[in-house]
Amino acid sequence: MEGSSSSSNTTPNFFLSTYDPTELLRLQIELEEKETRIQELKKQIESTKLRLQKKKSVPNVRERMEALKSLIEIYKSLREDTMPCWLGDSGALTTEQ
Repeated sequence: MEGSSSSSNTTPNFFLSTYDPTELLRLQIELEEKETRIQELKKQIESTKLRLQKKKSVPNVRERMEALKSLIEIYKSLREDTMPCWLGDSGALTTEQ
Protein backbone atom coordinates (compact mmCIF):
# COMPACT_ATOMS: atom_id res chain seq x y z
CA MET A 1 0.00 0.00 0.00
CA GLU A 2 2.75 2.39 0.96
CA GLY A 3 4.55 1.68 -2.27
CA SER A 4 1.54 2.61 -4.34
CA SER A 5 0.88 5.84 -2.44
CA SER A 6 4.51 6.93 -2.62
CA SER A 7 4.63 6.23 -6.34
CA SER A 8 1.51 8.33 -6.91
CA ASN A 9 3.09 11.16 -4.91
CA THR A 10 6.27 11.05 -6.96
CA THR A 11 4.47 11.07 -10.29
CA PRO A 12 3.24 14.70 -10.12
CA ASN A 13 6.60 15.84 -8.75
CA PHE A 14 8.32 14.12 -11.64
CA PHE A 15 6.20 16.01 -14.21
CA LEU A 16 6.48 19.32 -12.40
CA SER A 17 10.22 19.03 -12.04
CA THR A 18 10.74 18.44 -15.76
CA TYR A 19 9.06 21.71 -16.80
CA ASP A 20 10.54 25.13 -16.47
CA PRO A 21 8.28 27.38 -14.33
CA THR A 22 8.48 30.15 -16.91
CA GLU A 23 7.34 27.66 -19.56
CA LEU A 24 4.40 26.67 -17.36
CA LEU A 25 3.48 30.32 -16.89
CA ARG A 26 3.74 30.95 -20.63
CA LEU A 27 1.51 27.95 -21.34
CA GLN A 28 -1.01 29.11 -18.76
CA ILE A 29 -1.14 32.59 -20.29
CA GLU A 30 -1.50 31.08 -23.75
CA LEU A 31 -4.35 28.90 -22.52
CA GLU A 32 -6.13 31.90 -20.98
CA GLU A 33 -5.73 33.86 -24.23
CA LYS A 34 -7.17 30.99 -26.23
CA GLU A 35 -10.10 30.64 -23.82
CA THR A 36 -10.77 34.36 -24.12
CA ARG A 37 -10.65 34.10 -27.91
CA ILE A 38 -13.06 31.15 -27.81
CA GLN A 39 -15.50 33.21 -25.74
CA GLU A 40 -15.23 36.10 -28.21
CA LEU A 41 -15.90 33.77 -31.12
CA LYS A 42 -18.92 32.29 -29.35
CA LYS A 43 -20.31 35.80 -28.87
CA GLN A 44 -19.72 36.55 -32.56
CA ILE A 45 -21.52 33.35 -33.53
CA GLU A 46 -24.50 34.26 -31.37
CA SER A 47 -24.69 37.80 -32.74
CA THR A 48 -24.44 36.46 -36.30
CA LYS A 49 -27.27 34.00 -35.60
CA LEU A 50 -29.44 36.82 -34.27
CA ARG A 51 -28.63 39.01 -37.26
CA LEU A 52 -29.55 36.20 -39.67
CA GLN A 53 -32.83 35.60 -37.85
CA LYS A 54 -33.66 39.30 -38.18
CA LYS A 55 -32.84 39.20 -41.90
CA LYS A 56 -35.14 36.22 -42.35
CA SER A 57 -37.99 38.10 -40.70
CA VAL A 58 -37.57 41.13 -43.01
CA PRO A 59 -39.11 40.66 -46.47
CA ASN A 60 -36.55 40.22 -49.18
CA VAL A 61 -35.79 42.78 -51.86
CA ARG A 62 -38.00 41.21 -54.52
CA GLU A 63 -41.01 41.23 -52.24
CA ARG A 64 -40.35 44.88 -51.41
CA MET A 65 -40.02 45.80 -55.09
CA GLU A 66 -43.26 44.02 -55.94
CA ALA A 67 -45.04 45.83 -53.12
CA LEU A 68 -43.63 49.16 -54.32
CA LYS A 69 -44.74 48.48 -57.90
CA SER A 70 -48.20 47.60 -56.66
CA LEU A 71 -48.40 50.84 -54.67
CA ILE A 72 -47.23 52.83 -57.70
CA GLU A 73 -49.95 51.28 -59.86
CA ILE A 74 -52.59 52.05 -57.23
CA TYR A 75 -51.32 55.63 -57.00
CA LYS A 76 -51.41 56.06 -60.78
CA SER A 77 -54.95 54.72 -61.04
CA LEU A 78 -56.15 56.94 -58.18
CA ARG A 79 -54.45 59.95 -59.72
CA GLU A 80 -56.07 59.30 -63.10
CA ASP A 81 -59.48 58.88 -61.48
CA THR A 82 -59.24 62.10 -59.49
CA MET A 83 -57.53 64.25 -62.15
CA PRO A 84 -59.82 67.02 -63.45
CA CYS A 85 -60.79 66.69 -67.08
CA TRP A 86 -59.23 70.04 -68.01
CA LEU A 87 -55.79 68.62 -67.10
CA GLY A 88 -54.12 66.58 -69.78
CA ASP A 89 -52.41 63.22 -69.36
CA SER A 90 -49.18 64.98 -68.52
CA GLY A 91 -50.78 66.83 -65.60
CA ALA A 92 -50.19 70.26 -67.18
CA LEU A 93 -52.95 72.73 -67.88
CA THR A 94 -54.31 72.63 -71.43
CA THR A 95 -56.02 75.49 -73.25
CA GLU A 96 -57.88 73.26 -75.67
CA GLN A 97 -61.53 72.47 -74.94
